[in-house]
Amino acid sequence: MTANAPALRQTLHAICAAALLIALPATADPQRIDPPNWWAGMQNPNLQLMVQGEGIANLRVELDHPAASLRSTTRLESPDYLFLGLHIDPATTQANLPLRFYRGDQLIAQWDYPLKTRQPGSANRQGFTTADVIYLITPDRFANADPSNDAPPGFLDKPDRTAPQGRHGGDLQGITANLDYLADLGFTQLWLNPVLQKNRLDFSYHGYAATDLYEVDARFGGTAAYLELSAAARQRGIGLIKDLVPNFVDSNHPWVRNPPASDWLNPKEQNGKFQVTNHSRESIQDPHAAEVDRELMKRGWFHESMPDLNHDHPQLATYLLQNAIWWIETANLSGLRVDTWPYGDKHFMAWWTAGILREYPNLNIVGEEWSLNPALLAYWQRGGQNADGYRSTLPTLFDFPLQQAVIDALNAEKETWDGGLIRIYQTLASDFLYPDPFGLVTKGDNHDMSRLFTQLGERPDRLRMALTLLFTTRGIPQILYGTEILMSNAGSDDHGVIRSDYPGGWRGDQINAFTGRGLTAEQKQMQKFFRQLLGWRKTAKAIHHGTLTQYAPVDGVYVYFRETAEQRILVALNNTSEPRQLDTDRLKANLAGTTRARNVLADKKVTLATLKLPPKSAQILELLDTR
Repeated sequence: MTANAPALRQTLHAICAAALLIALPATADPQRIDPPNWWAGMQNPNLQLMVQGEGIANLRVELDHPAASLRSTTRLESPDYLFLGLHIDPATTQANLPLRFYRGDQLIAQWDYPLKTRQPGSANRQGFTTADVIYLITPDRFANADPSNDAPPGFLDKPDRTAPQGRHGGDLQGITANLDYLADLGFTQLWLNPVLQKNRLDFSYHGYAATDLYEVDARFGGTAAYLELSAAARQRGIGLIKDLVPNFVDSNHPWVRNPPASDWLNPKEQNGKFQVTNHSRESIQDPHAAEVDRELMKRGWFHESMPDLNHDHPQLATYLLQNAIWWIETANLSGLRVDTWPYGDKHFMAWWTAGILREYPNLNIVGEEWSLNPALLAYWQRGGQNADGYRSTLPTLFDFPLQQAVIDALNAEKETWDGGLIRIYQTLASDFLYPDPFGLVTKGDNHDMSRLFTQLGERPDRLRMALTLLFTTRGIPQILYGTEILMSNAGSDDHGVIRSDYPGGWRGDQINAFTGRGLTAEQKQMQKFFRQLLGWRKTAKAIHHGTLTQYAPVDGVYVYFRETAEQRILVALNNTSEPRQLDTDRLKANLAGTTRARNVLADKKVTLATLKLPPKSAQILELLDTR
């Protein structure tokens, strides 16, 4: 996204208003067109426009322009929607397409639809990779830079910072104001929980289920603030990952009151009973599954407030695909995070992802399949050879199995043949199931589970061990905001408590983690740990691209190597309460005569043969001798 200030201040409504609308006396006018603009030079020259307006389907549309032709006009059951199929001339660079609306021979209105020029290199944008570290933020809970947008007119949920599930006032301007802090910590990607408009009376801060798929919530600062954040982050080498939910909308979305077609949404009830999903995600892969279970998984509603979208509907499917592409192009995104991946129709999800990657072949998309079974995750990753013939196009998924293994391993009271660090070893040994295990997104927690520090018993030593592993093993690490200052939810599993306010993000906060004011010594030490480790990781090519060789844990010590031709890294975890000697004899194959290394975090040279591993610790050693 260009740093040009006037362009950044365009909101979605401003883009619509910029289109010339000439209205003559009539009862049916186009009030809105989705998407609000498009671009010349896309791989797919076809464009679907959803035109909305009272009685709009009763009008005839003409387009006379060399840049595009009107190929189809589709009317569904509601008279308030009209779907136009356009074909964009590949030679076009930009244009305003004059869409003329007629009742009989009378011109009712004209809408000059904007066709823009793409930014140079847009199609080849690089998505997030193993060289990145992702910082997850719940925007309402991070920083409130503009209190004036906390309660704009027309929004049902009013701010109440004392309510765990209430609106607290964090906004996108607050994130932008603290980008230097995040860059200094070493983060290179931002994943924000959904920021689209969610106008409902309760839980609106959460963001999952929107009331407008083309508008950033005004309480976050609106679309203009989102574009400004993206541009400012890019200037600091930080990419922006958008959280999308193609499976459902909010019950206050206009489609619920007035759907374009009766089958636009999956039925809320079956035989008079609310049709909630059975959450039986295994039924998708289960060769023995009853079809009724598969259908309920696919078409059941996630929640009564989240109407389920019918992915079999062709116009809706195209709408959702174009919506994702519009946001990538408009906000200069580096990737997408997709909520509740297996709850959508699997064939639609493969088609949807393929359509996005057709336009952006290097973009990354991570899906959420909350399962501890690696086989279920592997089913969804592209490149797999599934027994039922299904071919996914999804690049990557969150590694929930490794997340649980890390927690179980580091919380173990003692090391046994089937407990402790062996859990990590066994989980990584299942990597043969994945088409690309190195592309998985690793995590200690997220916004929907207890914080990593809390899961590890509020033990800073365990947290350092977990983070060291997540930052150095295979995959793309993701961290929840506040982990670097030991944020916790001790004594409560309430999600509003888990997503507590970041200290220093609100005027009057006594503790300010951005400046360090009021932090404990342990909190400051953890911030320093992040800066050291992530600062080093940025240049550690063996961590980004190297092979992984792991040794089975022995006597409470787990060792693995990350290696390229130019760099070799040894990581050793001691999960016992006693010091342990590094056993170099069993590591000979990877040491290959190496006797010395640099302790990365201590920044000092050590002799491997005499190296002692402190209790409950993780060491990162960069081997110095050549092979």
